[in-house]
Amino acid sequence: MIPDLLPRLRLRRFLLLLIPSAMLIASACSTGNPQDTFDSAGPVADDQAGLFRFIFWFAAVVFVLVEGAVIVITIKYRRKRDDEMPAQTHGNTKLELTWTFIPALIIIAIAIPTVRGIWDLAEPNTDAPTMSVEAIGHQWWFEFRYPGEEIITANELVVPVGTAVELKLMSQDVIHSFWVPRLAGKVDMVPTRENQMWFQADEAGVYYGQCAEFCGTVHALMRFRVVALPEEEYLAWVDGMHRGPDPLDPESVEAQGSTLFARNCSTCHTINGYNVGSYESEITTQDGRWNGWLSAGEDAAIVSAPNLTHFGTRKTLAAGIRDLTKQNLIEWITNPSDIKPGTRMQEHAAVYKDSNGNVGRANLTNEEVAAIADYLLSLKPGTQPVVETPDTPVDPVAAGMATFNANCTGCHNTSADRLVGPGLAGIGTRAETRVDGLDADAYITQSIREPGAYVVDGYPNAMTPFTGLSNEEVSNLIAYLKTLN
Repeated sequence: MIPDLLPRLRLRRFLLLLIPSAMLIASACSTGNPQDTFDSAGPVADDQAGLFRFIFWFAAVVFVLVEGAVIVITIKYRRKRDDEMPAQTHGNTKLELTWTFIPALIIIAIAIPTVRGIWDLAEPNTDAPTMSVEAIGHQWWFEFRYPGEEIITANELVVPVGTAVELKLMSQDVIHSFWVPRLAGKVDMVPTRENQMWFQADEAGVYYGQCAEFCGTVHALMRFRVVALPEEEYLAWVDGMHRGPDPLDPESVEAQGSTLFARNCSTCHTINGYNVGSYESEITTQDGRWNGWLSAGEDAAIVSAPNLTHFGTRKTLAAGIRDLTKQNLIEWITNPSDIKPGTRMQEHAAVYKDSNGNVGRANLTNEEVAAIADYLLSLKPGTQPVVETPDTPVDPVAAGMATFNANCTGCHNTSADRLVGPGLAGIGTRAETRVDGLDADAYITQSIREPGAYVVDGYPNAMTPFTGLSNEEVSNLIAYLKTLN
């Protein structure tokens, strides 16, 4: 009785496994997904999808023939009696030649278009205009640099429709992989090595990208978007990225948020990428942050962080995992690990540490967090034309204060209290005696231009050279610093 039940039980178990497996396979055939590799929107993705289909049908035919032969042979030549032995044969030259030459021909047929595709896609093979972008992978976000336009942004790559985008792919930590399924296949981003790829978006829209190489704790949340705009809209975006925001009302919540941001966030985040010389300065700053990380690791005072210039124009935050709304931004500032576990923001920003160095929620009131959120959302290209007033005299101290607030408050207080770096109260007097042969102005200038030359005992060598500051800005900054008593 029991032996008779066994085949039926095995069949039932097989069917129970077959049904969910069939559903899983069927789900992979759905269309219209944001990262559907078959819903291609550019020549690179078209060619790669066509090559995949070509290889797929070869594989499907081989699968059917081989599995069909296995089934036929299993049934036709199955053992019928316990004492039966199959006929013993030795070799079949025709059969052996057949199953040697046919696979070889199939491999050749697949290899020719594959190799040709690799060469064809090595660089743009289109008559469309081209542009260059450098993409740098970080744990866990993407940085995009536009050398021709001198723009740096993060996690949202804006490109014009119908333009071939030549990408130089790099990494500043571990191996990442750049992948925008609807535009192009995966290419690795390898430390100390530059890889290249290109893509072209034929339709305006938003294309979802993802790191496709396991790169650490938050790999699955390392996302980005490619925003393809019509030519005129792209040019307007470029123009806007070079325009500063409108001045804030000194009494506004945004102005309060600006001060709080400068005090707590500007050490790692840049917001003034529209300034002349800011492109080179940001690259130098990011490289300095990375070198600090290489030398100090988790103890580094500063880490690489996204450029937030005109942050209010973006659609997402936290590398594409949340829509950019005020509430989401407040939650992110308050406790980023709730949204993106493993982010290094809390480990390195002093605002998240108590007096004992324990990491937790931001040491800010709800009103202060909301003010910072309002300020960040206000960071958009200004609506007013730039007015040149060359004949208006400049107050060096006031101008220096503005430069200090924009560049220095993340690490330095104007009191004697230590932040990341020394408090600067009385710096004019102290600087006169620091190095023989250097007066206060020369010492402070060299400390700004070459911060590694003279490091105060007990402080990390974390400051990066401010190459983006003009000589006039440095002079004004010194004039302001010398007023701090």
